[in-house]
Amino acid sequence: MKRKILILLALTCFYRTWAQSPFSSQADSLIQLGICQTMMTDFDSALATFKHVEKESPERMIGEFYQAATLQSMMMDYETDHWEDRFYALINEVIATCDTLLQAAPEDPWIYFYLGSAHSYLGLYQAKSGELVTGIRSAYKGIYYLREAVDKDSTLYDAYLGIGAYKYWSGKYYQYLRWLPFIRDERKQGIDMVRACVKNATFSNWVALNNLAWIEYDRGRYEESNRLFQKGLEAFPESRFFLWGAASCYFKMKDWQECAIQYEKLLASVRAEAFNNGYNEIECRVKLAKTYAELGEYERVQLHCDSVLSRDIDESVRKRLDDQYKDASKYKKLAHEKLGHEK
Repeated sequence: MKRKILILLALTCFYRTWAQSPFSSQADSLIQLGICQTMMTDFDSALATFKHVEKESPERMIGEFYQAATLQSMMMDYETDHWEDRFYALINEVIATCDTLLQAAPEDPWIYFYLGSAHSYLGLYQAKSGELVTGIRSAYKGIYYLREAVDKDSTLYDAYLGIGAYKYWSGKYYQYLRWLPFIRDERKQGIDMVRACVKNATFSNWVALNNLAWIEYDRGRYEESNRLFQKGLEAFPESRFFLWGAASCYFKMKDWQECAIQYEKLLASVRAEAFNNGYNEIECRVKLAKTYAELGEYERVQLHCDSVLSRDIDESVRKRLDDQYKDASKYKKLAHEKLGHEK
């Protein structure tokens, strides 16, 4: 049943091909299917699909590019660096190959797009890993190539996502990064570009929708943000990418009943995965403890706090969860007091 749903989702994507891709229809179809599988957090299937893309178009490195993108999505979703070495090997191979291809075809916008996207993914991972300045430089190099792609073909809307996201987030931190000569506050233009990608992209529309939803969340527009996350969930009901966003919106809007439903869905999804280092499980349980405290359901508060405080996890993961452990202790104490008074 799940496979049928993924095939139907992929078919709906095929009709969104605005810019003419340089790949075969078979490669296009496989890319769309792999993206749908990634959005469904069915990462193993996505990697297998992109392996087929690698065989279909070996000279372009697109299969390797999307494998690297999937690995990065996995590491973000699972809150781990477990696949870091493989990610670096693939993304650096893509960059090296695209550099060579560009010398032979300097007017090909799609080579610029994949080269720019590869540098952007590299920069994002470096920044998330603590190498902020290195990450910004890699991202800026990526933006240069993405702009070249748009200059050569203004209908290549996939490139708008990277440029638009960069414009928004660099603009948000402009006051802290103004010492860098290439940082400006262009948030409005960035939002417009991400919206254009959502509407018109060949491959990146769902990723752009998720990005736009988080941008609206960052702006404090939680109802609009949730509307976008719900649109993603209509297409991908099991997607943790959109579930995390929807749950976060309900939490901010203090819709505690719906918040509990969303975080329980996330918790079940996280616990069902073969890879579970505890980070996301604890994050969900602490949010549920806070939510059930607001609902006055203190037995559930105690249950989730006990699960957090007794969970055996790696020390490197635990260090990143200091605030969550403090909150779990605080809400366990609150639940104990409330339940004691009821007796």
